[in-house]
Amino acid sequence: MGQTIDQAFTGDPLLGTEAESSDDVHWWQRTLPSILALTIVLFLLAQLTDPAGYLSTDVGGKTATIEVIIEDGPRAPDLGYWAEEFDEDGSLYPMWSTGKVGDSWVNVTTLPMLYVAVPLWKLGGPRLAVLIPVLGTVLAAAGAAALAARIGGDRRQRSMAFWLVGLASPATIYALDFWEHSLGLALITWGMVLALDAGSDQRIRWWVPLAAGLAFSGAASMRQEALIYGVVAGVVLVGRLTVGAKPLTAVLRGGAMIIGTGLGLAANAAFEWWVFDTTLRAGRGGSTAAAAGTDLMVRLEEAVVTGVAPMAGTNGSALLVAGLLFALLVALGVKADAPATEQRMIWAGLAAVAALTVLDLLIDGLRFVPGMAATTPLAVFGLARGLRRGPARAVTAMALAALPVVWMTQFAGGASAQWGGRYILPSGLLLLVVAVVTYDTGRAHETMRKVAVAGLAITIVGLAWAIVRTHGVADAGRVLADRPEDALLFHDPFLAREPGPLGLDERWLAAPTAALVAEAGEVLAAAGVERVGYVDYDIGREVPDIPGYVPVGESTIGLVNDLRLRIVTFERTS
Repeated sequence: MGQTIDQAFTGDPLLGTEAESSDDVHWWQRTLPSILALTIVLFLLAQLTDPAGYLSTDVGGKTATIEVIIEDGPRAPDLGYWAEEFDEDGSLYPMWSTGKVGDSWVNVTTLPMLYVAVPLWKLGGPRLAVLIPVLGTVLAAAGAAALAARIGGDRRQRSMAFWLVGLASPATIYALDFWEHSLGLALITWGMVLALDAGSDQRIRWWVPLAAGLAFSGAASMRQEALIYGVVAGVVLVGRLTVGAKPLTAVLRGGAMIIGTGLGLAANAAFEWWVFDTTLRAGRGGSTAAAAGTDLMVRLEEAVVTGVAPMAGTNGSALLVAGLLFALLVALGVKADAPATEQRMIWAGLAAVAALTVLDLLIDGLRFVPGMAATTPLAVFGLARGLRRGPARAVTAMALAALPVVWMTQFAGGASAQWGGRYILPSGLLLLVVAVVTYDTGRAHETMRKVAVAGLAITIVGLAWAIVRTHGVADAGRVLADRPEDALLFHDPFLAREPGPLGLDERWLAAPTAALVAEAGEVLAAAGVERVGYVDYDIGREVPDIPGYVPVGESTIGLVNDLRLRIVTFERTS
């Protein structure tokens, strides 16, 4: 099956003419132009966003931490807390998920990416540092091309896989923001490539399974689900060799992969000890494992949303449309060679679903499209045919086997606030590659091309959403940072984390419950705050009483689309 890593691009460039495949041309000379072109395109697209706004509040905590590392040094980056004297346990800390690590207030669980970004950040700020997630997507696209080679893809199919992942998949959107998903996806993809090589019957060197383990553990320093995909890849590696009557080889290569994983995890833990005198990812992994399987109905619903939903939200209509979309895509995939009449019927149904989705976006405004099937429709094609085609079975099996485990263990509550199922991005990429190779023949090629264009169209919608959201969040953050009140009290700690570094030197608190609002009143009074602004979404929610303060006015500011923030100003009573 396929080729080894040493043969990955030999005689089969991502782009170029057949003449360029001569043996006297190294593979990097043929692929480098494509890699450079994709890097430049993604980097320029990223410049359309506002670097002070983000696709996720997670990034607000990361960018704030980078600013602190640059200012105070690499050891124990401390975001600080202006009200620590009055709120020692940090129950009112404004940024969600901030905890006390030693004497530092820490809002990050992923360290390597931040420290790699520091030199670029110093040189060109966040505009230049976005090159890191851009390169993550480029490497993921290159990994997709390599996977296509492993399952028999020719030069054109490998090139198609490269460009579709790079410019027409969720990986494109995650190149635009300083989030770790593109880097995690790249490492997982290359871990899969190396694991397939290690599980082949061809002679390979010992470093291949070791490198596979290192790739998965490197991804695990950023993405919790990486270890799940690593286990699945390891099982495939050992299983293929065992079936090939090579049990000793299976044990040795499987052991090398485990050693590589252990070395990578140990290196990350050592780095965390150097920074914080403790570990962060281990605790996060433990809490994730402990929560696995809880809230089964919530997890089932979120699995449907991240799997197929073409619109944000988990209401009944969204799930109904999502299920219809999934069913039609599967039917289209299975019937790709069907008579023209059946094809027209399927396309008509799919067009109706697309029209409903577009209408929903036009009515309620741009927002996240959370489903893998909606943002990577070719993935459903891979599902439809992957298990029926010999060379593609291993890749399809890896994509599918990981899904239920990821859904059982992912963090619950954020299914809609993501693009294309961020926890299951590797499965979408693997199935896309399978679709490219298995459908790019005969009459099915035309069907695949149409669906690929649909994937590009929804990715363009994602680009528009990234531009709208980052500019809206950044503008609102600047307004909040310039408010005349002495302090701001947020109802939602996620909202307080949105502006990232803009809030570092501000006197902000967050109190999502009535009990915390009462506690906030005491802290504000003890800190001598005379005027405080209470910040919440302008959705008609009742403004709570702040003990010791009376409301004296209110105003609103825009956030994203038609959503506005309501700021009620309170003054301290005598």
